[in-house]
Amino acid sequence: MAKFISVIIVFFITFSVFADCASTGITMFPTNSSIKQNSIFMIEGYASSQQIILELGKKHQIYLKNGDNKIKLIVSEVCVGQFLLTQAILKAETEPIAGLEYTVCIDGLPEYETLNRYNAKTGKREAIKYKILAEKDEIAPKMNQKPKEIEKSFVPFGCGPEIYVIFDNRISDNSELLAKTSLKNKSTGKETTYYIPVAGNEISIGHGMCSGAFIFDEGKEFEIEFSFMDASGNLTNWIGERISFTKPEE
Repeated sequence: MAKFISVIIVFFITFSVFADCASTGITMFPTNSSIKQNSIFMIEGYASSQQIILELGKKHQIYLKNGDNKIKLIVSEVCVGQFLLTQAILKAETEPIAGLEYTVCIDGLPEYETLNRYNAKTGKREAIKYKILAEKDEIAPKMNQKPKEIEKSFVPFGCGPEIYVIFDNRISDNSELLAKTSLKNKSTGKETTYYIPVAGNEISIGHGMCSGAFIFDEGKEFEIEFSFMDASGNLTNWIGERISFTKPEE
C-alpha cells in the first residue's frame, strides 16, 4: 500500500511539473514589425500545434491580409525537430505592396489555437502584423569566420533537463538571421535539419525543458554544420568539414 501511495505522489508531482509547459503554441519569424518586400517567413508549431504546420497549404491556408487583399503564403520547406517542434519556411505568392500593413491569417484554426504575439509596448498579445518597406534585400549574409563551440549547458528540471551546446556567431547581415542547422548523430547516423533563430553572438543548439530542435539522447558524439539565411531568404552555405563535438553531461 505504501508503495502504491508513493507511485501516486510521484505521478502528481510529475503532472504538476509538466503543467508548466503549454500544450500549443505558434510563433513566426521575422520578429520585427517592418519587413522588406522580398521577405520570407518561418512559422513554428509547438506540441499539438505541429499538426497545423504540417497541414499548411492543405487543410489550412495561410496568407497576408490587408482589407480585401490577400496574398497567399507558399510552403517551400518543412523541418521536423526532434522534440515537439515543427516549422515551415514560407514565401509570398506575389509581392506585397510597399507602405501597407498586412496581418498574417490562417484559415480553419481550431478554437484552442491562437495566432498572435506579445507586444512589449502594449503589454498585450496582438495579431501578427507586418509593415512593408519600399526596399528589397538581395545580399547574402557574410560569414566572417565559422562558428566555434564556446560552452556546454546542462540544467536539470523536474520533467527533464535543459541541454544546449552554444556556438559563437560571427555572421554579418543587416537583418534578422536563421541558422540552417544540420546535426548528425555519429552513433546512429541520423541527421536532422532545422532553422534556428540567431540571437546576438550566440547560436544555441539543443532543447529546453519542454521542447527544442535537437536532442542528444542516443549517442555521445555529433557533428554539425551551419548555413545562414537572412529575413529575405538570401542564403550563405556551409563549406568544408563539419564541426565535431560531444554532448553536454550532467
